[in-house]
Amino acid sequence: MPGNEEGVPLTYPISGLPDFRTTGLDWLSVDMPNFGLNSEPWAIASILNHPSTQSPVSSNQLGSGFNTERITSPHFQHPRTPPTATSRTGNSVNSHNLHPLESSYTGQPWPFDQARDSPPHRYSLPPLRDILRSTSGNRNKRLNSLVSFLSDGYLPNLSSVEDINAPQVFGDLHRLLDLYFSRFHDIQPIIHRPTWNMFSCPTILLTSMACVGALLSDDEQDTELSSMLSEICLPMISWLGATDGGNYRDISYLNALCLHQIYSLGSGNRQLYQNADRSRGVLIGSLRGMGLLGSSSWGIMDETQDSTELPGAGNDMGLLNRQWLSWVTQEHERRAAWAAFEYDCSLCTLTSRRGAIDLSELPRKLPCNESLWGATSAQAWLALRSHLSISPSLSDTLKDIFSGKQISNSLGTWARRLCSQVIGRLLWDLKQLEVVAMPEHFGLPSLLGAHQQSKKLLLRSLNHLLGSMSSPSNTPELISYNISGLLCNYSHLYAAEDIMDAIVYIVRHHISQDCSKSLYNVEVAQMRLRSAFTQDAHKGRMLLWHAAQIVGIANEYLVSAPCEIMRVFMAYIFILAYSTYGPRFASSANDQVPLRLDLPCHENTSRKRSVTDWVGTGGPAGLGSIKNVFDDGCASHLSRDAQVLMQRLRCWGLAGKFCKILHVFETRGF
Repeated sequence: MPGNEEGVPLTYPISGLPDFRTTGLDWLSVDMPNFGLNSEPWAIASILNHPSTQSPVSSNQLGSGFNTERITSPHFQHPRTPPTATSRTGNSVNSHNLHPLESSYTGQPWPFDQARDSPPHRYSLPPLRDILRSTSGNRNKRLNSLVSFLSDGYLPNLSSVEDINAPQVFGDLHRLLDLYFSRFHDIQPIIHRPTWNMFSCPTILLTSMACVGALLSDDEQDTELSSMLSEICLPMISWLGATDGGNYRDISYLNALCLHQIYSLGSGNRQLYQNADRSRGVLIGSLRGMGLLGSSSWGIMDETQDSTELPGAGNDMGLLNRQWLSWVTQEHERRAAWAAFEYDCSLCTLTSRRGAIDLSELPRKLPCNESLWGATSAQAWLALRSHLSISPSLSDTLKDIFSGKQISNSLGTWARRLCSQVIGRLLWDLKQLEVVAMPEHFGLPSLLGAHQQSKKLLLRSLNHLLGSMSSPSNTPELISYNISGLLCNYSHLYAAEDIMDAIVYIVRHHISQDCSKSLYNVEVAQMRLRSAFTQDAHKGRMLLWHAAQIVGIANEYLVSAPCEIMRVFMAYIFILAYSTYGPRFASSANDQVPLRLDLPCHENTSRKRSVTDWVGTGGPAGLGSIKNVFDDGCASHLSRDAQVLMQRLRCWGLAGKFCKILHVFETRGF
């Protein structure tokens, strides 16, 4: 990365004026007022023709991963008879969205379990099939057919189903699951594909996967089906938790909960987001209860998981296969914990609120290398295990990154990405210390600026980590590189004192229905930006380069996930702010050719040198379709570019919300 990376502030705010670090914004709760804008934001760029819905798949067309023989899971519990729920009061159960009321834990009652003192009242719950039918109604025949197959714990064997619609139902489900694996699985690799089977997978997990797959489909009918599947996911999750607390110790159930919360996060639906925010505690608490998160994860559990000695290739293959499947189960659980942490980081970033998982709770071991996780047989796994680090240590890996040591080639790309998430969380925690130190809060001036050296180290470590991922050779590596790249460059913007906070304050003013109340503070924010970009021009240009890099990474390969949508949006509003309030450089100045800021320069020494020179001396610069971001009237063109990029993520409702905001800047300026 060009230039000397420093986490020092551009300038400190003027005494007596508001500091915008105390005004964090929950983007998921922002409502967009109607400004009377007639043009449709999504109509900026031409929309590709949607492919027609694929034809149904018959039973003999199902792939090898979709065998019609079900392998029964010993863990997932799904009652066949009407279950009961427990309550301490005599109130009847009126809602299908029930929360777990009794744990299946059968340990010693002392000292906290008082349930043994007085047996609770018990109430019968309706069968899940009845609940789902009442939820779906008669709005969609495809959904009604899916409900009939998803109401049991597992899918029935296709050969035993007499329903004439069965082939089409299975074909739809197969197609949606294919979409999940092709468009989302590599973003969150929590499913072990070599051993995964459609008919041995609990229906709650299938429903969550199909919901995400339908969301990412190019077929508009599937997009509508996605929201309907989401509506039946909620009662399924609640019903299963209420009927058997043992499900909170089932990884398939917890993965389904995590996937649906990710869907809810990016849906743009406030009710879904609030439900995900509430149920995050259920997900994380369950993982803690299993020992996958918490202080125990730094001690006993991960120390013993990988200590088993494996038989050689010439020994009993049955024993080797059992060892492999046992390892898959352990790695599956570890990946569920890491996926929950990454989801927690996304929620933290999107809402400006502290994450629920503490860094000291994280699993001691990182996920294994993707090649090991993708081994298609026990023998292949054993052979790869001798060449790859099976479970890299989180603490040892971070120490190497912080010291600038070369990162082992055997460290998987998801593991590297998770390390960047940990570093990003550390930066977030440091900034929160500064926020609470402000006079508006606890008034601890000694904390302000006390962690600048730590910030510099963390930002430099992110650069080092990203550099180790800069030559992806396959799609999973490209996805992790892009997510890490967005996180790394966004962290530089986020760590720059209150610059992003001042920009967000101006954005809030633009989308507010009553702008007059905040005019003074907006003028202060504008003055703050002009002062910062002028007094430390070198740092300002460095931040502009980081914002442009986010745009370049997203244009190269756009990862479809909620948090990445927000980071791209934040990059564009920074560029808009710099173009509006930063120093000017005319395109014709000394006939200087504008520098492209959105091109990568990890492996290009010449380009890296050009960027370093530009950061030091300034000059015209462009990105995307913009020749020079310093030209007058550039804001509307930047806004249109941003909307075109957001259009590619239109399946997520959150992208639509950001696109409406950008549309305001196109018509009104920044």
